[in-house]
Amino acid sequence: MVVPTLRLGKPERRPRVMNGTYSLFLDMTSKPQIQIPISTVAAVLVATFALAISPAGVLAATGHASGGWALAAKGVAAAKKHAARPKAATEADIVATRAYVAADYALVHTARVNLKTGEAALENLRQTIGAECPKAAAASPENTAAEHLSNEVVGAMGVAFVRTDIPAVEAFATAVTPLRWSDAELTRKVVVYADKLKAVAALQEPDVCGDVRAWAASGYKTLQPATTQFDREYSANDVGIGEVPARLLAPYENAHERAQLALTKQSENELVEAEARAVEPWSKILDALDLQP
Repeated sequence: MVVPTLRLGKPERRPRVMNGTYSLFLDMTSKPQIQIPISTVAAVLVATFALAISPAGVLAATGHASGGWALAAKGVAAAKKHAARPKAATEADIVATRAYVAADYALVHTARVNLKTGEAALENLRQTIGAECPKAAAASPENTAAEHLSNEVVGAMGVAFVRTDIPAVEAFATAVTPLRWSDAELTRKVVVYADKLKAVAALQEPDVCGDVRAWAASGYKTLQPATTQFDREYSANDVGIGEVPARLLAPYENAHERAQLALTKQSENELVEAEARAVEPWSKILDALDLQP
């Protein structure tokens, strides 16, 4: 569920789980932390900021503006002086940006409006799988095949969630795919973003129960080809909020568009929160299947 697909992370939810994951916007793994005094961090940040503004001045003040330090300072100053500046926005850039910002707002706003409907679809999927094939993977091994089926569950949730947003996705893709900027990178990212959204919206919901049952019937040795194909298609087109970097649009925005982007960002934040909530139904579906990826 992002704009508007589903991207789950790898939470450590049960003693036996997890070896595999999808990328969520949350880091749900436990890692050792290095504790550094706040005063030290603050000092480093202040020094770094000062060096970025005036490297020669800082080095001179600390008594290091000689030899290699002086050369380094001169190199930084020269690089800043000759750094490439953004090209002036053309009329086509301005028109394309206006169209993209409007289409992006419409898409994300629709996804936010449909948020509860999408979450209800996830709950319905959980209930359906729980009733149709409870414990279908009982006593199954924790291996790559189980991970593929877990990924299939994630994809099934994404397809279910996006269903009510399909018209908005199609309208967005129609509006932005023809847009062109003088910045080739921006043009490419917009087209790729639209193509991925269309591809996910076009996917058919996989038969999770049928695929898990077939795996069990093989003695947990063979996956259905449909599982690996679906996983491959979903993962190739899995797309998240912010796929088009704001920094690329910034040179072409006016005050009105920046305000509209701020509203879009608010809706995006709600969708990101929904992604975090989606971990729970995913975990419950795996429990219902007794699937251990």
